[in-house]
Amino acid sequence: MAEPKWFVVHTLAGHEHKVKAILERQVKLNHLEDKVFEIVVPEEKVMTVKGGKKRIQVKKVFPGYLFIRMIEDEDVIRMIRNTTGVTGFVGTPGRPSTLNPQEEHWIRRFLEQKEIRPELKVKRGDRVYIKSGPFMGYEGFVDEVYPEKGTVRVLLSIFGRETPTEIDHTQVEKTD
Repeated sequence: MAEPKWFVVHTLAGHEHKVKAILERQVKLNHLEDKVFEIVVPEEKVMTVKGGKKRIQVKKVFPGYLFIRMIEDEDVIRMIRNTTGVTGFVGTPGRPSTLNPQEEHWIRRFLEQKEIRPELKVKRGDRVYIKSGPFMGYEGFVDEVYPEKGTVRVLLSIFGRETPTEIDHTQVEKTD
């Protein structure tokens, strides 16, 4: 029996979950559980701040795409191509491409992700205003961004000296 591989399917934008549900039903109806193993809409949890309140949102990493782990089989490929909302496979015309091992590892990482990533709206070099906390009212420049911690290092002018200060990303606001 062939080894299952990951394939990428292009869908109508905004219909990824509908297409996933349709495909999962089709797999059961056609008894293809031994050929189609996983259907994934890659998403990540992102913490956003709106109106001073932290909220967790789920954002699609690749809008308009599904990842399917399956055995390459003409019947399965035909069923997927003929599914409502599917516009085709990623690859050469008539021949879907598989993901390389590095891309497969990346997909696994998303499937196993439990942490919530903060949505950072600033980048290195941005001028920012500190809107809360002990340095409220100061302005400075972003020197470093730490997405894994949800903080930024801002260079603030304190007592006439440039002082690097690590601040939570929710306390800074980009200025023009």
